[in-house]
Amino acid sequence: MEHGQHTDALFSLVAAVSAGIALVALAHRLSIPAIVLLLFGGVILGPVGLNVVRPTSLEHELPVIVSLSVALILFEGGLTLNVQGYRQASGVILRLLSIGVATTWFATTAALIFIAGVKPSLALLAASLTIVTGPTVIIPLLKRIKIRNPLHSILHWEAVLIDPIGVFVAILCFEWVVGGGGSSAIAGFLWRVLSGLAFGVGGGLAIAWLIRRRFVEEDLISSVPVGAAILVFGLSELIAFESGLLATTVAGLVLGASRVAELQQIRVFKAAITDLLIGILFILLAARLEPRQFMDFGWHGLLAVAVVIFLVRALTTSVSTLGEAVTWRERLFLSWVAPRGIVAASMASLFAIKLAQLGVENARLVETFTYCVIVATIVLQGSTAGWLARRLGLTRPVPNGWLIVGANLFARRIGDFIRTIARVPVVLLDLNPKAVAEARVSSLPVLLADARDAEMLSEHPDLDGVGNLLCLTDNEDLNSLLCHRWSHFFGRRKVYCWHSKGGTSAVDEPFRETVVWPSLPKPSLLSADLDRHRASLIASELSDPKEPLPEGALLVAGAGEILLPSGFDHPAARSRSSHALVFKRWRSPLVDALHPSLFLRCGTTTLESLLRDMMGRLVEISPKLPGEGLCAELIERERAASSAIGHGVAIPHTYSKATSRQVCALAQLSQGLRMGGLDDTPVRLVFLVIGPPGDPQRHLAIMADIARIVAAEDARSRLLSASSFDEILEIIRTYAVDFTSQ
Repeated sequence: MEHGQHTDALFSLVAAVSAGIALVALAHRLSIPAIVLLLFGGVILGPVGLNVVRPTSLEHELPVIVSLSVALILFEGGLTLNVQGYRQASGVILRLLSIGVATTWFATTAALIFIAGVKPSLALLAASLTIVTGPTVIIPLLKRIKIRNPLHSILHWEAVLIDPIGVFVAILCFEWVVGGGGSSAIAGFLWRVLSGLAFGVGGGLAIAWLIRRRFVEEDLISSVPVGAAILVFGLSELIAFESGLLATTVAGLVLGASRVAELQQIRVFKAAITDLLIGILFILLAARLEPRQFMDFGWHGLLAVAVVIFLVRALTTSVSTLGEAVTWRERLFLSWVAPRGIVAASMASLFAIKLAQLGVENARLVETFTYCVIVATIVLQGSTAGWLARRLGLTRPVPNGWLIVGANLFARRIGDFIRTIARVPVVLLDLNPKAVAEARVSSLPVLLADARDAEMLSEHPDLDGVGNLLCLTDNEDLNSLLCHRWSHFFGRRKVYCWHSKGGTSAVDEPFRETVVWPSLPKPSLLSADLDRHRASLIASELSDPKEPLPEGALLVAGAGEILLPSGFDHPAARSRSSHALVFKRWRSPLVDALHPSLFLRCGTTTLESLLRDMMGRLVEISPKLPGEGLCAELIERERAASSAIGHGVAIPHTYSKATSRQVCALAQLSQGLRMGGLDDTPVRLVFLVIGPPGDPQRHLAIMADIARIVAAEDARSRLLSASSFDEILEIIRTYAVDFTSQ
């Protein structure tokens, strides 16, 4: 390549990359199909316009750039496919990919022959390029107009899978035109299909296996699958020319169905690459277009285009949905929406170049016809699809429903209140089969799935109308992570999670989730209290919105509306609400475990003597306790790890089969003990907890009660100065009730 040609090629690529991504960003900002701006941008920057992008300088490199880019775009399309959506409408999808393809192909061929006067061989080739409904146009369109399932799944699956099928049919036609047809073209078609399927399945499984086995480092988890997809494409092309697109599509589908934990991270990275590639390709390909080729096409050609848009698609849809459970509204929408995208454009341009090189007469007609269909379908259908979906009642309901992660009893009670009072959709989600089964018994919609896979689950049909997230798992870091992932679909102001007081988020700034009920213990402990009737969730009717909310109110609900604590101060919203869900704890587990004789005030200076004194009191009320053995065990555990929790408080604890209930002794120390711990503050309050090994939840609930009460400086001060057991009991009861208010 000479220096001048090298410079032209370099600046053409730079201009295509810069303009492409800028126009994609502008299209997102204006909420219009990106391909519209890219096509016009390519023409303006091309030789007929500013002559900044010069496709002739990339004459030899352009086919390689196009092939690799389309392969990666289709790999990303396969990753985003929802297997659940396919199961909903598999019959329609299979018919569109078989009978529908044949109907579109032959009907379009007939239109070109009898209306535009095109030679049959060239008409077959041009028609094969308009079979595809590209994912690069359909997927953004579906995200924008939000139509219901199964219609959403039908269009999505058709767009992604029909691309490689259309490419194969187009290659078959191309070989027929160039080579004169024959059995060799059909044999080549079958060989490409088999090779593409084999490399696609093998490549997808291999990528998933490498990720699961942790062969890929965390910081390369996004880029390695992209490199692997390119390798799959190259190997498949090496064995069977033009089989790589099917291979990469199938590899993406297999990887997406494998449900590896890192799938969301891979999809986000691939989506960014896809936006970049779409911008580059459309700029480069549109720059090749010349006004004269469209003028030469004539009104006969435009009439053929109109027939394809208004009649052929309707015929294809009618044949493909015959006998299927598809309403006339859905059939009408399918008949109208079939925009063509990057695969049709790239194959048309590549064929036009190759046919011109081979001296085929009227070679650019293939490109002209395809681009006319692309522009017409995108402009007409892209601008009217949303309006038509709304008129036909096919859009999803307003997403005011709730997805609750966690199917524990506390979450189920919350979900039932929202569904009953607010009358909005509620779906629970958990990976625990037992909790999911219990939720189903309660007649609550529930999914056994991993909430981290937000990309896949966001398209689940059961989540139609859901637009809010509430995470109620015991894992605070997981709650934060889920809020971050789902905020991309619901928005940052519609994701909420339980987080303990003083907890830190697992997600870096600038994202911060909305924390609810931070003073409450873990949802599993709350569920245990509810199950054992130690606590209740009560729906309290609100007669006057101006009155203060009941103490312990967790959320407020009215018709179609939910208010969490962050919205309690909005009087306008409160006025439309009807009930509050109030948490009441009837008795603190710590109160149950205390006993008048278990309160000590002493001046001991060693931990060993303190534990012996406290154990002696415990043995007095529970003579079966092995005092010496438990005391030795506690001392040994203190040497291994201090039970001090900071602020001068320690909670030594253990289990014993000799007791059938939890007991707790409390000691006030006149002189602080150095026990290490979180802040090395001398310990002056010691709670000794002993319980049966068969009831760990109640044991942990007592310790949680203690930690929560002493976290307040005022409570610690009052406990240290208390002079009687009755005073101690009053303080604990006060703060045990106080924590329920929000």
